Amino acid sequence: MSLYRNIHPFTYMPPTSETTPEKIEQDNVCLVRGNGSWVYDKHDHSYLYATTAVPTLGVSNPDILSPLFEQYKTLSFSSTCGQTHEHLLPLSEKLMEITDHRFEKVFFSNDGSGAIETALKLVRQYYQLKGQPEKTKFISFDGNYHGTTLATGAVTHMGIQESFGPSLDGCIKVPTPDLYRPPVQGTEDELVTYCLNELEDKIVKENPATIAALLIEPIQGVNGIIVQPSTFFPALRNLATKYDIQLIADEVTTGIGRMGTWTASEAYGIDPDLLVLSKGLTGGYFPMGATLFSKSISEVIFGNGNVFLHGSTQCGHPVACTAALTILRLIESQNILDNVVTEGSHILNSFRESLKNHPNVGDIRGKGLMMAIEFVEDKETKEKTSFDFGARLSKLLHRYGILGNYFNSILVLYPPLNISRDESIYLIENVVAAINQLKVEGTV
Repeated sequence: MSLYRNIHPFTYMPPTSETTPEKIEQDNVCLVRGNGSWVYDKHDHSYLYATTAVPTLGVSNPDILSPLFEQYKTLSFSSTCGQTHEHLLPLSEKLMEITDHRFEKVFFSNDGSGAIETALKLVRQYYQLKGQPEKTKFISFDGNYHGTTLATGAVTHMGIQESFGPSLDGCIKVPTPDLYRPPVQGTEDELVTYCLNELEDKIVKENPATIAALLIEPIQGVNGIIVQPSTFFPALRNLATKYDIQLIADEVTTGIGRMGTWTASEAYGIDPDLLVLSKGLTGGYFPMGATLFSKSISEVIFGNGNVFLHGSTQCGHPVACTAALTILRLIESQNILDNVVTEGSHILNSFRESLKNHPNVGDIRGKGLMMAIEFVEDKETKEKTSFDFGARLSKLLHRYGILGNYFNSILVLYPPLNISRDESIYLIENVVAAINQLKVEGTV
């Protein structure tokens, strides 16, 4: 028996004695090629790829690959530690442009976790230099996902960090205004008021002089596309300003057009002090994260010259910068943001109409081209479905040619931003067909 050597992230791995290549391929689709919105397995079965927010403009897109190949031939690597290259500044300027010049500087990292880690360190250094070294704590929301390092895991509140024991001290959790599973019963306005009051009470209890930053996900992605009331965000900005707390917008998922605007901060009027981007920035063609930050932070840390003792050898990689610049230009030239609004609305409305009477569909929600269908045993109690339910649904979706992401009774879908109308119809029809075929009791 051959041993399977790889450990997959966030994936159940069978007992070692049972973990063979054959077993893994039985439980997980093995992809061999892709084209646009479609990927193909080793048996040449096709799937519409909606698993993650990474493929902004689809996979193996020749309009992106061509400049990348040229960059590999011209300059395949350059450090940005004491060096630079010709694509670094143009990308920095382009990011300032698409965020309406609300920020002063950007620091590039290798992924979303690294970009959040950068934000945390920038805020810490900012207050150190301001003579407020006691401002070290971070507040984030229940259900937020901010990354997988020890520090970013500490500000993630999804029951993940508990697997690894103590990490960063002073990371505080507050309730989220989740409209489907609210922390308290009441109207939307009452829910927002409750969460804001809980946040302010926590700030006061912990002492504002000890709190460095408040982290938000404008829409919680990993937790199941949790769309929060838009009235919540201006009030967060006001509280952060009132208590001299830096506001970090984690837009690793929502950024770069996923909602039909360049950022969710733009859509919701959040006005953060730091903005974090990753997934869609390079579309999966090369890993990259970006942390944009305000003039006030820049002036305190770098106004008189300084060193930011943070980073990695491949920060600001020239191939990553080329991928990001290419994607940003294609989004503009192909009117992709308009497509996100049009196709996102069509898909969501179609799901709601087609599945409104399904006994196990509890909620359908989303913005732009990030959407979720939450399943329940009972619509009144909102009891979550069984593990077996999810396993059978995933198999059915594969049978119907859909690769989504099912977790904790929620099917999450991230179609590429350039999805066509025909592809949207395919997604709608086949997701609905798979769900309608599934029964809570019995077998598939």
